[in-house]
Amino acid sequence: MKKLILTVLAIATIQFAQAQTQAASNAQPLKKDAPTPDQMAERQSNRLQKVLTLTDEQKQRVYTAIAKRATTVQQLRSTNASDNNALKASIKPVNEQFIKDVNATLTPEQQKKWDEFRVQEQQKKEARMKEKNNAVAQPATGGQK
Repeated sequence: MKKLILTVLAIATIQFAQAQTQAASNAQPLKKDAPTPDQMAERQSNRLQKVLTLTDEQKQRVYTAIAKRATTVQQLRSTNASDNNALKASIKPVNEQFIKDVNATLTPEQQKKWDEFRVQEQQKKEARMKEKNNAVAQPATGGQK
């Protein structure tokens, strides 16, 4: 009788361990550390240099504007972390100033390209959000019907 109880207990423990391992492998991967303002500025200014064909001087000005915006937004997020609406309201003027700073750096042709680029990026962002919301609204059925 003891052997039977121990065998059942061992099988249950193994199944429990396998279920935990499978649940851990299905979990969302951990988020990477957020990039620093300098890392963000470097990445974004490189991308804008390619898209808008910026000169080295323009790239440096855009880099400065991006770094300034990223630093300010990071500070705002740390102070307004609990109130999402207040955070959005406080970030809006920072983004508007950023757009003014970049527009002052660009030629009229580059400004047109940048406006188009920003519209395309906004559309991509909205599509990702819509896809994310649809995925949350419709949980996976695990292949069962």
